[in-house]
Amino acid sequence: MSVVQQVLIDRLINYLDDVIHRGKVKLNGQYVNYDIFKTVKEGNVLRKYIYLETETGYVEEAQLLTSTNEVLAIKPFSIEKEDNGLVLAFEFKITIQEQEE
Repeated sequence: MSVVQQVLIDRLINYLDDVIHRGKVKLNGQYVNYDIFKTVKEGNVLRKYIYLETETGYVEEAQLLTSTNEVLAIKPFSIEKEDNGLVLAFEFKITIQEQEE
């Protein structure tokens, strides 16, 4: 029997979801704030998406931030964005490894 129950992983996923407040993207050398476009929770995985609609230029990185602007995650990109939309995705998989005694 597993010591860690799925309810613990579910709560960790929900906590992470609650902590992530918004995104920030470095576009053409300048940081621009974005709302989270979409959130998907599937089992042990949390995905957060940022959507750039009409902006154009070079995307260097994206960040996920708390409501107090603490940077939780940074993901590098090297994308030349055209007029069409662009979705940037972050994926987190929660796994807990139990230690044998």
